[in-house]
Amino acid sequence: MNTDPSPIARQLADGTPERLGRYRLIRPISTGGMARVFEARRESLAGVNPRVAIKVILPDFADNRPFQELFVHEARIGSMLQHQNVVQIQDFDCQDGRYYLVMEYVDGLTLRRMISLCRRYGAPVPLDVIAEIGRQVCEGLAHAHAANAENGEPLNLVHRDIKPSNLMINPQGVVKLLDFGISKGWSRPETRGAVRGTWGYMSPEQAEAEVVTSSADLFGLAMVLYELAAVQPLFREKEPDVLKKFLGADEAARRAAKLPREYGALSRVLVRALQRDPLARFESALAMGRALSAVIADPISSRDGLNRFQQQMNGFNLSARTAREAGAKAEPPRKIVHDADPGSLTTQAGTDGLALSFGDVERPVRPVRRVEPAPPTVAEIDFERLVLPVLVLVAIAILGFTSMRLFQEDSAEAPVDAIEAGDVVDVVDVVDVVTAPPASVPKLARPAPVVASQPAVVSPVSAPRPVAAPVEMDGEGWVTISSIPSSRVYIDGEFVRKTPLFRRVTAAGVRNIELRAQDGRTHRFDLMVKSGADLNRVWSFEGERFVGN
Repeated sequence: MNTDPSPIARQLADGTPERLGRYRLIRPISTGGMARVFEARRESLAGVNPRVAIKVILPDFADNRPFQELFVHEARIGSMLQHQNVVQIQDFDCQDGRYYLVMEYVDGLTLRRMISLCRRYGAPVPLDVIAEIGRQVCEGLAHAHAANAENGEPLNLVHRDIKPSNLMINPQGVVKLLDFGISKGWSRPETRGAVRGTWGYMSPEQAEAEVVTSSADLFGLAMVLYELAAVQPLFREKEPDVLKKFLGADEAARRAAKLPREYGALSRVLVRALQRDPLARFESALAMGRALSAVIADPISSRDGLNRFQQQMNGFNLSARTAREAGAKAEPPRKIVHDADPGSLTTQAGTDGLALSFGDVERPVRPVRRVEPAPPTVAEIDFERLVLPVLVLVAIAILGFTSMRLFQEDSAEAPVDAIEAGDVVDVVDVVDVVTAPPASVPKLARPAPVVASQPAVVSPVSAPRPVAAPVEMDGEGWVTISSIPSSRVYIDGEFVRKTPLFRRVTAAGVRNIELRAQDGRTHRFDLMVKSGADLNRVWSFEGERFVGN
């Protein structure tokens, strides 16, 4: 008589039964802090055994009343959501005091696993793929945010835990949103002042335990999309106090503005979604989805690209699993080598591995494959050594000859009497003199170089120089202005609002911008707004410079 327990029984040494109702557990998929998810089969007539996923409370928390309430809340909320981008709840029951939740089985990888594989194998995530993932998540969030209870009352649902491990992609290229366990809605009262969510993916209002709205989910989604583009989290810092400080200083939007150039269109969407002020973000998930759709060149090809990317990730995952099962013989161990730049890390594998390079958070750079160039031939080395000195000598000769000719011409010409050394030169007046008819002004020798080469050489005068009026043009543009720390924004002397100021419609022309911080610091600058332009400026009072541009 064979008394050896089944494979699943050996894995469930914690006391979880092999069967829950009519569901037979096959294997554990993942384990969280208080629950575990299993692959299972629902046994029914005629051998029809569809595959499902079952979430079970861990034995240590089976009698935990607050967690049981969270579990019931997730089941209740999930049963009211019916959308292709939200994982469907199929059943909810209790056996021997153990609650379990039955969900549709998603045969795919989480974004957390995909990002890990991209980092390991040096595979960047294409822009269209990131935008398509974000667009689908926005559709699922829009459905959840607008969901109603059976009596028609709005749920006012906020997920509050958008992160890579709660997003999956199925084989058909459909993104699935998981886990409404800590979602906020009318059905469950909450204690004020409690922080709920995952540090590193929280909105500023979540971190401060303030009232959250649906815009908090857009903030979390933007952090996930940033991580897909940079292949590293937006915030690698872990301390809650540090993260709260960064969030309060608009650090999230500032870092999103520094994505590599190929992600420029995505960066503009993320900067808006990552604003500290919820009112400055997108007004809804649908609005953010439309902005992401504009990033996608072709919706059909983007879905195909997502499928290809998923197949690539499945291949990487299979290779990693094979290497792990083979005792890492298929892939040599990796080691971390610190470059001369302390802000970067280079991950090196053995002779067959791919080297990855990541920039720091200030300027993230997507991982690229490094190809070692072939050693140059002797002829190439000699040619390179010969060309550089020759070019330098030629450049010096040209510069010397040009300078000598200009000096000779300038010394032979009469001085320009129309502009005295002590006068305040107005650019408009100079242009009028240059463009006037020949009969109305004395003939000047080479006037254009004088205006172009020395427009700012003006001696000090007692009276202050008047500020030029804004130059008006036809049309309108959009202006986005923020600052670190927050400040009051004045446009052409008129107060508009405190930063962040997002996409304000502004008349075309040169606009005088003034920022006034609470501590008295000010900064003034002119901004040329062209018709149809979409300008973004972020001023750092601490560094006294513009950032993210």
